[in-house]
Amino acid sequence: MEYTGDDPTSVRPAAAPGPPSAAPSGAPSPQPAPGLGGGLRRDLRIGVKAGLQTFWELARVMIPAYGATLVLERLGVIQWLAQLARPLMSLLGLPGDAAVPLMVGYVLNIYAAVGAMQALDLSAQQITVLAIAILIGHNLLVEGAVLHKAGMNGFAFGVLRVVAGLAAAAVANLLMGLF
Repeated sequence: MEYTGDDPTSVRPAAAPGPPSAAPSGAPSPQPAPGLGGGLRRDLRIGVKAGLQTFWELARVMIPAYGATLVLERLGVIQWLAQLARPLMSLLGLPGDAAVPLMVGYVLNIYAAVGAMQALDLSAQQITVLAIAILIGHNLLVEGAVLHKAGMNGFAFGVLRVVAGLAAAAVANLLMGLF
């Protein structure tokens, strides 16, 4: 095969050695390879389309989670949950209202948790600690069902992930407090 230009997908069989011969009648003449502009436009179009699809997938989860968190805050639910969760959250160096994105991440997914985190006033250290707990113990319902279907105890594995996530977050908080 022979490379025919700027587009790496444009290859044609290498010509046979010897004198050049005329193409047989009825055979299509070779098309010139698209230049840099054609490949760049195609790649740009593909990239923009993929980027917009990713944006839409994230936005349709994060925006409602952010909005729901704001509504719950205005209704006083966040403050009530914060009071309830304050003892556990304080072990992680987090305010009590950080329990909301933690629970959202456990039940839904990471993106919904990030949306819920945006509604809170957290420091960089608190965001990191919360992210560690969420990343280890996210999407427990769906993943628990998958594990159960695979023959494992999804509930036990979910509890293990929650405990491991909270422990890792506590260790991270302690280590970040040293520096």
